Amino acid sequence: MYPEVKRSLALICGFAFASLSWLAGLASVRDKPVPNAIFAQSIIDRKIDAYVKAGEGPKIFLVGGSSVAFGIDSDKIETSFEDEVVNFGCMAGIGPAIILNALKPLLSKGDKVLFCWEYGLYRFKRGHHDITYLNLLFGPQHELFSSYPLSDRLYLQLSIPFSHFRESMATYLNPYVQPSIYRCGWNFDSSGNVRSNVGFVTTEKELLKQPLGSLCTELTISNEVEEIISDFLEFCRQNDIEVLATWPNVFGHPDNFDNPTVTRNIELIADFWLDLGVPVMGDAEDSMLGADLFHDTMYHLNDMGVEIRTERLVKELRPKFPDKKPVR
Repeated sequence: MYPEVKRSLALICGFAFASLSWLAGLASVRDKPVPNAIFAQSIIDRKIDAYVKAGEGPKIFLVGGSSVAFGIDSDKIETSFEDEVVNFGCMAGIGPAIILNALKPLLSKGDKVLFCWEYGLYRFKRGHHDITYLNLLFGPQHELFSSYPLSDRLYLQLSIPFSHFRESMATYLNPYVQPSIYRCGWNFDSSGNVRSNVGFVTTEKELLKQPLGSLCTELTISNEVEEIISDFLEFCRQNDIEVLATWPNVFGHPDNFDNPTVTRNIELIADFWLDLGVPVMGDAEDSMLGADLFHDTMYHLNDMGVEIRTERLVKELRPKFPDKKPVR
């Protein structure tokens, strides 16, 4: 056999052996989540707890990332409308596929879903490299990963860093630390709202230093997002579940105003929902708030900001949701 052929076969065999070893390694730590995955999954678990607490009957689910958890008070909305309200704000970094996969089994006939998506979620792709998303897919959310197309699964298996395996084993083998200590420490109430954002920490100067949000760069809504939302809407139509959309609360950075790119992005998002038959509540500009209303980041409101944002949202929703009947 020619030396060149031997070298080629050795290379192919070596690559195959390394690939199979890597896949076996990932499979071995599937039930040993890394700290980051424990943190993110615990948020989803708290949202499911909030659903269970709400009990029987139609519900309104507020769905999005942490801007919903830190930005909308579901209890105050519940005092205005007939249905119970669940704050299903998780983390934008885990992506819409995981959020909706966790939400769908909780929905029943007569429920309502209000999308309050952060602008970056519209760019989501199944193959993106957000480490929180990857840690969940190769841990607690592996069932969802198994449903992905083969090409996406192969790509993601090659994309996840070796640190995932290392951190998983280190967490699992550490005799001095229980993995549960990595659960999210945000102070959630029983309805899924964050209650640890009293007062304000972030100044306007600090907010202006933070990177501009994705709203200020040209937006293209990914094919994966269109597919995920279309499938979710079909499920909702089949089960008599009403779906609405609104805008995420975000710091009113000066570059958000009189900006052709921002205007185009807002129009693109509104058209996206309307083309799918989903009403859009309110105006994006009404959700762009002053620095004194923020807690720590450009998406997280303090308690005063939550109150103002929730009051505005109630006014926007009133034409769609029946008012709570007075107690006689």
